Amino acid sequence: MGQKVKVFEKKMSKYINSTYGIGVTNGTVALDIALKCLNIKSKDEVILPALSYISTATAITYQGATPVFVDIKKNNCNISPTEIKRAITNKTKAIVFIDYGGNPADVEEIKDISKKYKIPILHDAAQSLGLKYRNYDIGDIGDITTMSFHMAKILTTIEGGMIFTNNKNYEKKLRVLRNIGENKKYHHEYLGTNARMTELNAAIGLVQFTKLNTMLNKRLKIAKRYIENLKHQNKIVLPFKPLPFTKCSYFFFPILTQKRDNVAKRLLEIGIDTRIAYPMPIYKQRLYKIKKNIFKKFTCREAEKYCANVINLPIFADMKIYEADMVSESLVKILKDI
Repeated sequence: MGQKVKVFEKKMSKYINSTYGIGVTNGTVALDIALKCLNIKSKDEVILPALSYISTATAITYQGATPVFVDIKKNNCNISPTEIKRAITNKTKAIVFIDYGGNPADVEEIKDISKKYKIPILHDAAQSLGLKYRNYDIGDIGDITTMSFHMAKILTTIEGGMIFTNNKNYEKKLRVLRNIGENKKYHHEYLGTNARMTELNAAIGLVQFTKLNTMLNKRLKIAKRYIENLKHQNKIVLPFKPLPFTKCSYFFFPILTQKRDNVAKRLLEIGIDTRIAYPMPIYKQRLYKIKKNIFKKFTCREAEKYCANVINLPIFADMKIYEADMVSESLVKILKDI
């Protein structure tokens, strides 16, 4: 937590328009610390989308609280505000949302729900860097926002993460929690953990930061090429329908097809690797399915359909247009054969 960490925290905070940034070791621990800061505890309920990476849920389970899984919106891939309202009880102590694949969620509706019911928002922005929401920046939305800088992310520190907030009291508590609960040397106020970001990770992040806008623009060009190449294919659906006046960062480029497993297998045979993010709603993961950990779920038809049909095509900053064309052409050929 030396000078490079401090500089990286300031640069990232300014970029997403947040007052404070707290560097940590990874995005999962960022979620854990954020929920501790919000005082989430046993018997509390936290609402989250059924479609997300598992850390969004396990961070809630770490607190002894109950994840409450709700459905996503069709053509948006993100948590449904209607389903959030349906899931609220007097035990609801937070709402967690993501922007799946960098596609903006219904931020204004989520904020309205938070205000109406006085429930804090934790924004899991692990996939969000570079997107735009109408009149909001990433740092304007959640009471606390978390971000991951894992190797797979748009900006990487190899491993790392950051927590953002505009609340001074939260900022003080978050800094103590990431430093083993220590408010001054050898004086420990909270049950914290060692989540301190290293100077080495921050140095890598600072170099990456100088390339961030270039990397985002390159990803956007690849995404636009895919859209142009694939928009008339009737055997697939392009599920991202960005809301008006928003901008997707295209952390993922998903397509939906009923022949998903066959398509993925055929692409891999010719050297094109893909991902299935995610193969099941979180509540079907074994650690929840066998009832080893407590959870609640509502009917999640859209999430179920999405997980059964999604395949994520390759997209990364150094990808070339001719490579996107090659993937598209190969996909179209496979679709004609099946």
